[in-house]
Amino acid sequence: MTANTNGVRRSSWLGRVFRQRLAEHEAVRREHFENVMLRARAVAADDPLGLSSMVRLIAAPLQVRAMTSLVFQPAYRSRSAYILSDLFGPLGARVTAEGLTVEKVRVRLQDARYRLRLGRDPILALPQSDSCLTNAIANIGHSRRMGEWHADFNHKVELLLPFGLALAGGGNHSLTAGIANAEGTVVTDTVTDLAPLYAHVRYDGVSMIRTHDGVNLWTPVDEELGILFEIGRLMVEHRVRYDAQVAADNESNSDASGESFPICYRVLIDGRDTGYSLSDSGATRALLKAGIESGSARARSVIVEGAAFKADDERRVVLEHYKRRPLVDDLERVTQLSIYGKD
Repeated sequence: MTANTNGVRRSSWLGRVFRQRLAEHEAVRREHFENVMLRARAVAADDPLGLSSMVRLIAAPLQVRAMTSLVFQPAYRSRSAYILSDLFGPLGARVTAEGLTVEKVRVRLQDARYRLRLGRDPILALPQSDSCLTNAIANIGHSRRMGEWHADFNHKVELLLPFGLALAGGGNHSLTAGIANAEGTVVTDTVTDLAPLYAHVRYDGVSMIRTHDGVNLWTPVDEELGILFEIGRLMVEHRVRYDAQVAADNESNSDASGESFPICYRVLIDGRDTGYSLSDSGATRALLKAGIESGSARARSVIVEGAAFKADDERRVVLEHYKRRPLVDDLERVTQLSIYGKD
């Protein structure tokens, strides 16, 4: 038997193994799809508004995989972001019998704006820089050095209706920190309605299929994308959409996301007023560094009753409720800025 014959047989065997494994993989995806849709139809029959919870349930593992892709490996080796083509393939693909493309059929809702809650609403953030992710995780959040999470002009988020998945186009690292802490909100930059596509495209459990001729348009790498698309079809049938909060006309990501009168504490060191206040986040951080557990009786005595505590430098610190003065997030910064700071 020649080496060439052996090579052909080995290639044929590898081909059979690949096809078998592919068939097994597709069978598992179809089973997942059928099970989810069975549950989704039961939820819709009981109360269609519950489909929003189904979206969050199915999107959760997809969101976690995206956010942790940089954590479980030393270097980033995946896509730069989730975009609409991850669902449908090239947006220039023809989806109607008349030849209209995904780009032409989808609808951009020019005046629609929604405020999404991090840690609740499914936003696909995909961090790519080790240093940026470390900085965001370490420093952004309640009681952290940079304070509670706030959106800014860098945060670009596209919301896909009717099923409510959001794609991050900017601010991925800080969004990841906010989602991990379930803290903060972000206003959508773009809202896209995919409802018109349901007449032309369906997900069969493995691939996106063009309805009028059965052509396989695209196989999403992530099965959750196709499943979410079909949950969206149920939403259209039951005349509901994902329950994201509609943003006010004048809201933007550059707005302060806190209360009109934020909680803050006037800082007195060794009985003398520093002229500065700590935010609620900064007060929590200061107490934690002093060994006082957040929410404990001792913490309440400090922030409610004004009891003194000892900071790192052994100075006697008192926090008093106050609203109208410079607001910072770190007791060390108060010390540096105050005329009553360190000698």
